Amino acid sequence: MFFIALALHLWEEGRFPGGFTDLITSKLNFTASNPHFGEMITAAYVLAIAFVPLFFPKVAFLAMAPMMLGILEAVALVGAIWIFRLERFCSPGMLTAVFLLMPVSIYGIAYAVQQHLMSPLSWLLSFLYMLGGLMLAQQIVVRAGGMQYSQFLSNVRATIIGGGK
Repeated sequence: MFFIALALHLWEEGRFPGGFTDLITSKLNFTASNPHFGEMITAAYVLAIAFVPLFFPKVAFLAMAPMMLGILEAVALVGAIWIFRLERFCSPGMLTAVFLLMPVSIYGIAYAVQQHLMSPLSWLLSFLYMLGGLMLAQQIVVRAGGMQYSQFLSNVRATIIGGGK
């Protein structure tokens, strides 16, 4: 189910309504020379984080990283409505994140907790694995667009504080 949700999410985030890359470039003063490059890096990251656990089925923290990403996606895309002051109550990718990724992720995390599959250190490793990969993917896209990552983060901070102006 998670792979189907991911495929639908990547499609929705890239195309409806307007596309996440278009939203980021317009709201964060970020110019991508090739907007499809960002979509490719995002898809590669998501597919890598989702497929790696299949090769290491006994390493539970690898399987929880995509579950954490599913919840982060839902929170971030609902938050994007407020941060970017969108005209409608929908951001690119929000519907699949909230109604597909998040429920599957909550179920997966609840199952891991109920079955005692993860130690506290494993939860930390899972979070760091998810976050580290996400930051690496962001840096690749931002730097390929000719912007320093620190400047990109400053733009994000200013947008959040300024409410998307």
